[in-house]
Parts: sequence; C-alpha cells; structure tokens
Amino acid sequence: MTDPVWPHDPQNPDLSLPLAGVRVLDLSRILAGPLAATILADLGADVIKVESPQRDETRRWGPPFHGEDAAYYLAVNRNRRAMALDLRSDTDLDVVRTLAAAADVVIENFLPRQLTSLGLDRIREESRRAVWVSVRGAGADGPLADQPGYDAMAQARSGIMSVTGHPGTGATKVGLPVVDVMTGLYAAIGALGALLGHHRDPDGRPAHVEVPLFECGVAALMNQAANHLIGGTVPGLLGNLHPNVAPYGPMPTADGELVLGATSDRQFAALCDVLGLPDLPADPGFATNAARLARRHELTDLLAAVLRAESTRTWECRFAEAGIPCAPVNRVDDVFREEQVTAGELVQNIEHPAGPIRLVASPLTIDGKRPPIRRAPPLFGEHTAEILDALRHAAHD
Repeated sequence: MTDPVWPHDPQNPDLSLPLAGVRVLDLSRILAGPLAATILADLGADVIKVESPQRDETRRWGPPFHGEDAAYYLAVNRNRRAMALDLRSDTDLDVVRTLAAAADVVIENFLPRQLTSLGLDRIREESRRAVWVSVRGAGADGPLADQPGYDAMAQARSGIMSVTGHPGTGATKVGLPVVDVMTGLYAAIGALGALLGHHRDPDGRPAHVEVPLFECGVAALMNQAANHLIGGTVPGLLGNLHPNVAPYGPMPTADGELVLGATSDRQFAALCDVLGLPDLPADPGFATNAARLARRHELTDLLAAVLRAESTRTWECRFAEAGIPCAPVNRVDDVFREEQVTAGELVQNIEHPAGPIRLVASPLTIDGKRPPIRRAPPLFGEHTAEILDALRHAAHD
C-alpha cells in the first residue's frame, strides 16, 4: 500500500510551533469549525480548507468587504490553503478521500443526513489515521441531532439568553457569537486531546469527537447551572449584576462607565477606603458578600453617588493602585487603542490580494512569542489547481 499523500506547503516552514507537521482537513464552514481549524493552524498545523461551489456562507456575510470576501470570513480563516470541490462529484470526492487518508484531523459540520448523502460517512469509516471532529447543532444521542444549529438558536435554547439582558427590556443574545466561539474552542480541545492520547476505538480507528453547539451552550452556563441544580434557583435577567457577588459590574462615572468588582471582604474594604466610605465595611448590612448581595441595589446607589464625581480614568488609576479589579467599558475602537493591544502584536498586518489587511492574531504566546499569521485568509479556491497538481505528481511518483 502506498503512503498517504498530502501536498507540501512551502509557506508553512516554522518547525518551532507545537503542531508543526500536523495535517488538518477542514470541511467545515461558517464559524465554529473554521475557528477550530484556525486554532490548530495558529499552533503550526498545515490546514487545507475545502469549500463547495456555493462557498462558505460567511464570504457573503457583509458589509464590510475586503475585495470579494466579507470581514466575517476573514476573521476566522487565516493560516490555511483553500480548495473548491464539489462533493457530489465522484472525482472531487476522491480528492477529499485522498486528503482525509493523509490527514491527522478532519473537521466537518455537516448534518448527519448530509454526511451520509455525500458519502463522507464512508470516508470516515475508512479512516485509520485521522481524528474526526464533527461540529453539530446538538448531540447525536438526542432528538435535536438532525436539526441545523446556529449561534442565536443555541443561545436561546441553552438558557444563555434567559440570563442576558435587563428586566425592563427582556432577554437578549450576547453581542458576539459566543456559543459558536465556545464550540470552536471545544472542537480544537477535543482534536488535541484525541491526538495527544492517541485514542482509538476497539476497531482501531482514531477517535470520533462530536462537538454540539447546544451542549456547549449548556456547559457555558457554569455557575448559573450550578445555582439551579444545587440551589434550586431559576436565574433571571439581572442586567449587568452578578448572581453571586456584589459589588460586581459597571458603575457610572463623570464621563462614562467603569466595571469594578470586589469579590472578597478585603477588596470591598479597599474599595470603600478609596471611595471615602471607611465605615461601610463594618456595617452588618454590608460586612459579608451575602449581606451585600441581599442589599446590592442600595449598595450600588451608595457607590455610584461617589463614583459620579470623577472621570473613568481617574478612578481606574486609583483602583489599580489599590489592587481593586476594574476596567473601562470600551467601545470596539477604544479596544484597539489599548496599550495592551498595541504593544503585544495582537493585531498583525497581512498582505492580501485585495490589499493589506489588519487581523487579530492568536491570543496565545509560546515561550514569549505570539504565533504569526503565516497566510492571509485564502480566496475562494485559491490553491485548488496547485494542490491537485501536487496530488497528480505524487500519484505518478
């Protein structure tokens, strides 16, 4: 039997990254699956993205656009090559079969019935090498298994929306695709865990990792879930208040808002000292977190009356000096002026066929070095001919 064929990528030479040499076939689209592939790619994996002739939907999810592609697509598809293949074609499906046979990880987010109709289930059964990561709307062991999964629906069904928003305005989704992002993170973790553990089923196949949006959303409830399962409470809309800690959340200042948190009696005493309220920590109504939680609205009014006297920046400096956790409520443009962002190469300038672009890179550093963006997000089918040519040459060698 000939060795599996994987086309070499001359632009992926950094052998110092931890996943250098790992091969990832990304058959997914939209966000969670591509994000998982991006995380692996940032760590050095060689990723090939395969799209149908209909393209990854996020290429059209704009404006804004850069060239023909939406910013949404550019956000989660860096560090990979791209092919355009029609999986309904036997010839193109054979290309996927060839790449899957050589891959260490395959990521897909087809519905189970789509996986079967396209013949990808047979490719998965044939696999003796690749960890297979399936991103789903819901787990295969439940009644929602064959329903499409999208972030907003997962936020709604998982309960995240029911604890997000203000009582006066009703439930709202988080302002970013939080379940998709968490699912992408879990998918990358599952792939790495299976690779690290060399886990195989009794038939000798590598692990099949299923990562469902709904279950990831339920897992994200964290303390809210435990509050219900252990304490019997049904949490509701608290706005920006914390269900278990007070004071914790945004407070008004003279020119904006500042999020602060006093999660211990020591921090609360320090906060009161800075605010000129030294007697408050000794008051039995505020001496413990449980007491503060019971009277949090009264406490918020007391603190806000003082905080409104000075600017956000003034309070931020005073609290930082006293070791009290705090942060300004930044707009997105403010974020990219933060020195923590500008000093750390978190945003990188990338050459792209439509002109240079700036993208957020990996938040990780490894031995003090942030993994670079080695490839701009590829154009649709940009490397199809190159990869097919490499596969044909390998077949004749």
